[in-house]
Amino acid sequence: MSIIQAIRGNRLLSIHIASYHFNPGIVSSLVTVALLYTMMSLGSWQSERAVFKDTLQQKIIERKKLSAVGFDELSDSSESRRYIPIKFIGEYDTQHSFLLDNITFDRQVGYHVLTPVRINDSKTILVNRGFVPQGKTREQLPDVEAPNGKIEISGLLDFSPSRTLLLAENVQETSRWPVVLQYVDLTEISQLLDYELYDMVLWLDPGTTGSFAYDLPVLNLNAAKNSGYAFQWFAMSLALFIIYIAVNTKKH
Repeated sequence: MSIIQAIRGNRLLSIHIASYHFNPGIVSSLVTVALLYTMMSLGSWQSERAVFKDTLQQKIIERKKLSAVGFDELSDSSESRRYIPIKFIGEYDTQHSFLLDNITFDRQVGYHVLTPVRINDSKTILVNRGFVPQGKTREQLPDVEAPNGKIEISGLLDFSPSRTLLLAENVQETSRWPVVLQYVDLTEISQLLDYELYDMVLWLDPGTTGSFAYDLPVLNLNAAKNSGYAFQWFAMSLALFIIYIAVNTKKH
């Protein structure tokens, strides 16, 4: 008898209940335990993700309803600053604006307009002024002139847009402004402007001086999707356990 046959022949335990005999093998029990542990762990992880997303979504909704604050009232943590409404007096850098390429809004192709706003001598923030449609050709850039002088600026703080599928390298052709960008990299833009930018961007409130079509992305964390995955993993675990019991139980 081979070692494998010997292992298969050994039984983990033997339990008699009425006319039924539960007598699982060692190998099948080990495999089942490993699979159950994996599936239960995945189910628990998805369940925790659902709770996290639901809590975060609620927090974001509550933050958007807060009264606008000044920069001196903000936390040091960038995560706690996200979607916080702020209001301040600033001045647009009218010489420099950027067009974030490959944006679609209201069935139109165009750009997000990004213009630096000076808050004081040491602090400047990149402001997303909204959406503008593309011209008849890509060579025809839209007029995105910013207002002059100090004005009241208000909006929501957010992280800079994440890089998705890049169709081209970031354009660094500065012979004409506005400069067209394929993605937003605050460090890269700071080097181009030759001054430091705040570590987040501001989505300008609609109707504010200098704003265009409001195109703030809706953050839908979709906790229900994770809850569904958790239910599937737990259901599969239960099904596997029932199969394990049924296969290893025989009637006298």
